[in-house]
Amino acid sequence: MANLVSKELRTAVLRSYFNSIAAPASLYIHLFQDAAAIVEATTMADLALYVQTGSGYVVKAIAPSDWTVETGTGGERARLADQTWTSTADNWGTLRWAVISDKADFTGTVLLARDYGTGKSIYGIGANITVDDLFYQLND
Repeated sequence: MANLVSKELRTAVLRSYFNSIAAPASLYIHLFQDAAAIVEATTMADLALYVQTGSGYVVKAIAPSDWTVETGTGGERARLADQTWTSTADNWGTLRWAVISDKADFTGTVLLARDYGTGKSIYGIGANITVDDLFYQLND
């Protein structure tokens, strides 16, 4: 589950439904190494120091078809399909955060953030790392 659902996302959801403001055509998923914390006030610019590095890493565009809206425990949720990256030339170390943003660069807005706590490690060429269990939920 998303550990942080930003005020910007909550506002955008309401505006797109009630004010006919179009949602972005794509969202983007970024991976970050250990950051002290991502909180409501964290910006993408704040996270630039913690960007995931390694050959094979790219910021991925997420299309609307990558999401499934479903009924979950306690309410409706939008769940992101698992996203996988593969190292191509080196170790990546440990991933801690997956962040959904409205832009591919550091000028975007943090919309959702998933803290994997002790992290997900990727060591060795051809190793995979998968971001899973990322969703936004509206509680009943």
